[in-house]
Amino acid sequence: MTATEAASDETSDETGRRARLLFRNRDYTGWWIGETVSEFGGALSVVAYPLLILGVTGSASGAGAVTAAVSIGGLVTMLIGGALADRISRRTILTAGPLVQAVAVATVVVAVATDHVNVAHIAAVGFVQGLVSGLAGGAEFAALRRVVPEQQLPTAFAQLQGRTMAIRLAGPSAGGFLFGVARWIPFFGDAVSFLASALGVLLIRRPLGPDLDEREPHESMVASIGAGFRFIRGNAYLRFLTIWAALANACNAGMLLLVIVLIHSRHGSATLVGAATSLGAVGGLAGSFLSGRIAKRVPGRLLVIVVSWTTTGVLIGIALVSQAWLIGTLLALMMFLIAPINVVFATYEARTIPDALMGRVTSAINFGAASIRWLGALGAGALASAFSPTAAMLVFAGILAAIALSTHFASGLHVLNEPIDDATAD
Repeated sequence: MTATEAASDETSDETGRRARLLFRNRDYTGWWIGETVSEFGGALSVVAYPLLILGVTGSASGAGAVTAAVSIGGLVTMLIGGALADRISRRTILTAGPLVQAVAVATVVVAVATDHVNVAHIAAVGFVQGLVSGLAGGAEFAALRRVVPEQQLPTAFAQLQGRTMAIRLAGPSAGGFLFGVARWIPFFGDAVSFLASALGVLLIRRPLGPDLDEREPHESMVASIGAGFRFIRGNAYLRFLTIWAALANACNAGMLLLVIVLIHSRHGSATLVGAATSLGAVGGLAGSFLSGRIAKRVPGRLLVIVVSWTTTGVLIGIALVSQAWLIGTLLALMMFLIAPINVVFATYEARTIPDALMGRVTSAINFGAASIRWLGALGAGALASAFSPTAAMLVFAGILAAIALSTHFASGLHVLNEPIDDATAD
């Protein structure tokens, strides 16, 4: 055995040891199980909601309205949630939120089981789910820091990333299959999963904060939120990232809805829709394993340019092919490339944003990135209804082509030409 092999084995053993120690942490294990059940329940309904609207009304615009409602709801409360997490009990936020979501989704179960489904009701439920997710998002990371010792945080984040990729792989297929068995089943599973999330938080023994001395009056919420946006405005790279992510996310939301509409319009089953979506997750899972190596070997600016043009080609391909498995394969290619670009963006943010502004700046970036996501789903549904799903997909491909062209000239992107390790806080 060479020295390199020995070092590799030692690193692998250390990683495994840390993972075992982490799961001996009762608070973390209970929370992790509850969140896993909840995330899987949510994955069941990701495919089920558009299929429900398409099955009941046949309206692609209605399906787009429901998808948009979730995004809009989260957008309304995202910035407020980050500020509230440092002002009131995080345990209360993380317990009450899932209970509200469980009640909201339960009304969908009743509506589907009794054949009283209408777009306005389903959109309202999606909006409520988005509102709660936006509020709870600010407390989740802070609570995790209380539950997991600092030296074990990298292991915890790796486990969470792997869990998310695995659920994205299995969830849509399971949701499509269960929807085919009985339309109400995926929504029932989603409602029950929220209860598991609340229970997992209630079983945590240690305090989640904020402590009493941390609740002393600080600057106003508006001023605190504004500081994050001011920092972005003064940084050319962060300005580019926020605008690029906003447009890309809107196109991605529209594309995912149009994939469902395309397969459905070609008489594909709910199971086939779920399978194609899950095939895309396979690419994301593979990309997550290789993202570190790719990010180290490919300059960041070049990676952004390549991914921007590749996603344009993927959308053109999806619009023109007819087989569901080919659509899934193209999705897999796109998701494979998105994983390493996320590593570049996240690493550069972590190294260039001052610690004192980290929460406010990152929440502002996330807010900007999600700001028009709802418009992508709404526009996709409207275009598909007015023209055709194929034409709508080509419109989104044109928008991505314009974004890809801009990456060649964006001054803020040139900073990624330098090694990421050389980046420092501004």
